[in-house]
Amino acid sequence: MVIYIILGFFDALAMLLLMLKLYMLPFRAYGVKITYFVFFISTFSYMMRITLESPKLDLPLQYIFFVLFLRFGMELKVHLSAFIAGAGISAYAAIQMAIYHLFHFFDVMHISVMQQNEGSMVYLLQSASILITYAIGFVLSIFDYGFSFIIRPPHDFLTKENYLSSTNLPYLIGTIISAFMICMTLILLYSSDPTRLLVLAILTFGVSYFFSIRRERGDIRAVVEAYRAKHKSS
Repeated sequence: MVIYIILGFFDALAMLLLMLKLYMLPFRAYGVKITYFVFFISTFSYMMRITLESPKLDLPLQYIFFVLFLRFGMELKVHLSAFIAGAGISAYAAIQMAIYHLFHFFDVMHISVMQQNEGSMVYLLQSASILITYAIGFVLSIFDYGFSFIIRPPHDFLTKENYLSSTNLPYLIGTIISAFMICMTLILLYSSDPTRLLVLAILTFGVSYFFSIRRERGDIRAVVEAYRAKHKSS
């Protein structure tokens, strides 16, 4: 139990770190809230997977909890919270499945680990995924990589959002695809199909990445055009 909860704590922390660093959002400033949240996630995961023996509900509910934390804990708008959480979870799933395939290639790990909740091989895969994700987060932070189009929280909730606008529609599409991926993950995970799961995770993150690139370039273009218009009028 202790090992599961400790690894679950750092596992949830790695996912949240990846979400925030991908979109250049503050991490240390919310350290206390994040600590309480990831401890909750790790104990919740233990309860669902081990105590209640309902592992299939764990990931979908974790996704909802991540969205709620980003919305109420960090005060990001809900459509952005859902988009960020989906991108981070799909990226983390891709990292984990890539590491699994590497271990499988060297005959360290076998497909039976996909349906296990505990054990040395599960802990090995989890630990490797955590360390690699922390390394990625460190690189993103040191070199200021990531997307900057989402403003730092807290966000303004007084302005009414049109979720079908040209600005928000990509977030909605990305969120729907991410939610679909999470549902498909359960099917592929318990049918022991890690290759399709890896492809699905990469494609899902690719959609989020594509929309993020488009929004980032759109913001840069808007700044450049505003700068040109200002100098033409002067």
